This record gives sequence, C-alpha cells and structure tokens, in this order.
Amino acid sequence: MIALLLAPIYLLVNYYLVCRSISWMGACTKHFKKKKIRIAYVILYSFASLSLLIAFILPQSRIQRFFKIVSNYWIGMFFYIVFFAAVGDLVRITIMKKRGMKKGETISKGLFVTVGTCIAVGVIAFSVYGSLHARHIYKTKYRITVNKKTKTKQLKVVLIADLHLGYSIGNEHMKEMVDKINQMNPDIVCVAGDVFDNDIRAIKNIDETADTLSQIQSKYGTYVSWGNHDLDEKILAGFTFGGRKKSADTPMMKFFRKSNMKLLSDQGVLINDEFYLVGRQDAERARKVTNGRKTPKELLKNLDSSKPILVMDHEPSELGELARSGADVDLSGHTHDGQMFPANILTSFMWENSCGYLKKEDMQSIVTSGVGVWGPAMRVGTKSEICEITIDFK
Repeated sequence: MIALLLAPIYLLVNYYLVCRSISWMGACTKHFKKKKIRIAYVILYSFASLSLLIAFILPQSRIQRFFKIVSNYWIGMFFYIVFFAAVGDLVRITIMKKRGMKKGETISKGLFVTVGTCIAVGVIAFSVYGSLHARHIYKTKYRITVNKKTKTKQLKVVLIADLHLGYSIGNEHMKEMVDKINQMNPDIVCVAGDVFDNDIRAIKNIDETADTLSQIQSKYGTYVSWGNHDLDEKILAGFTFGGRKKSADTPMMKFFRKSNMKLLSDQGVLINDEFYLVGRQDAERARKVTNGRKTPKELLKNLDSSKPILVMDHEPSELGELARSGADVDLSGHTHDGQMFPANILTSFMWENSCGYLKKEDMQSIVTSGVGVWGPAMRVGTKSEICEITIDFK
C-alpha cells in the first residue's frame, strides 16, 4: 500500500529531474537542444527509472535478472541524484536571496552550468565509488571481557550478517568472505540473519554458493539465526507485497544444511559444556510466520547463568531486556550502518547501537554493518565487514 502511495511522488520527482537535467545539458551545449538527442535521453532515463517496476512484473528469467541488477544500481544513483539536486537547488535559492533576486528571475547561465556540472560529477563519483567499495570486505576487530569462568579462558568469535545473497551478492563475494574468515582461525562463526535477499531463486549458482559457505572452518561450527529478509516475499523498492500468512521457508533451511550452518530459531545450545549460543527469531519475520517470538526472559530462563551466554539477534533491539534476562553478549546486524551516506547519520538516531560496540548494563552489544548490500548495490561512508571478536573470560 505504501509503495502505491509513493509511486506518484516517484514519478513526479523523476519528471522534475528530467526537465532540470535537459535544461542544464541544453545550457552546456547546443547539440543537446536537438530533438532526437533529447528523445534518446528521455528514453534512456525512462528505461533506468522504470527498471524497478519492469523487474517486479516480469517472471523469473534472464531478462528479469538483467532488469533487477540494473534497478539495484539505479536505486543508488537515484538516491544521489535527488540528494545532490536538493543541495544544488538549496545553493541556487541561497544565491538568489543574497542577490535580492525576485521570483521568476533566474541565475546566470554560467552559474547554472557550474552548479549542474557539480551535481553530475557528485552523482557519478559517489555512484562509481559506492559500487566498487561495496565489493571489498574489511575486517573489524573487537576484544571484550566477560566476567565468567570457562576452561579455555578465551573464545574467538567471527560475526557476520546481512549477506543478502541474490542479484547483487553472489558466489565470488562469498569466496572472498570465506577466505578471510578462515584466515582468522575462529572458534565459532555466528551468522546473525539476512542470509537471503527475500528470493532464494535470485541466487545465480545456488549449489556452488552453498558449497563455498560449507568451506568455512571453525572449532565449533557455523550457527545462523533468521533475519527479516530470510523470507520469500515479493519486493518493490524495499516494500514487501502479499498480506497472507507466510510459511517457514523450507528451501532456505535446506540451503543452511548444504552450507553446514546450524539454524537456531528461538533456541539455544550449550557448546563444549562451556558457553551458550542462543539464536533469536527475527521480530518482523516472526510476526509473519509464527505470530511472534519468545521474550528474552522466556528464551534465557532455563539456561545456567553461571556460564557465558551469547545471543544472536538480527535486529539490535530489546538490549535492556536481554541484559536483564542474563545475556552477556548480543550479536546483531540489520542496520548496515546506513549503507550509504548520509543515511548512516540517520541510523544513529534510530538504534541504541546502530553499529559497533555498546555496553548495556552488564551486557555487551556488537552490531556489524554486514557483508552484503540491500537495495542499492553501493556503499558510501560505510563498509562491508567481518567482525573478529576475541572474548576473554575471567
């Protein structure tokens, strides 16, 4: 419903951008004033801007996949076109006010061309950089202390989340991730949700990708919890469609088994008789599948609180409740750290811990910005990362 309400706004914004860009290019060169060139530009712009809808309507096929990939890059470009156009218009209005220009008057052709050129350069630079930057996976290290005794005294945990396997992220990206994880020589690997990007069929080489993930090496294995996108739903510009009750995704669970990932869905496991690892059902997914999830108190009440308790919870919410229920470490993802500037500024206001480390009462929260991307196939001002967490027990 929200997507349908926003559709007219999207079309109007694109109409405004087309008109402004045609005016700017016409001011830059007389060649762009030719009718044929303008028509070709409008067709090309329409192709990009409508790729979202075309990919949504078409059945699964190579053509649909092509439009989906185009649309993922277009979303990022559109975001920065709107952002820089808004900044450019703000600059234009400020100049007009300073010069005491009245309504209807226009700034000089030279200034108009300069502002438009800055906008174009900004959009291209941010889009190209964001597309390339998203392909590189970084390592982020944390060292924390949990005041509980264990035999080994130290545990090396690798935290990953938000792989978003599908149209933007595939097997090559996973190979890089697996190689870097194995170099860390972890004791345990925790995958805190959103392995998929809603459609498991979008994974190009699904068996190859599962085989790649199965090569992750660790002492105690790889464990995974559900994320909000680990559910088969149709999506248009980030909005899901289909109000009926969803069923648990058997193909996704089969993929986990092939990948040697042990699923923890609102359940915990005692590992090596030393520490607990608990996987929470994602809150949003649970509403669609199981009518809700267990509370932190219900989830942790039967565990031996003298042993360390690690919790995987896709969204970094209910931190206070988890801390008071006995969790020692909370491992999350979901936020992507905003993924693209300036969204990363906004996420810091939306989440108590939007990315990184936070001490909450006696619990420590670590949120990763994720390995993959959602929506725009870009990262600007954030990074794709693997978190290496060394836990000292005392």
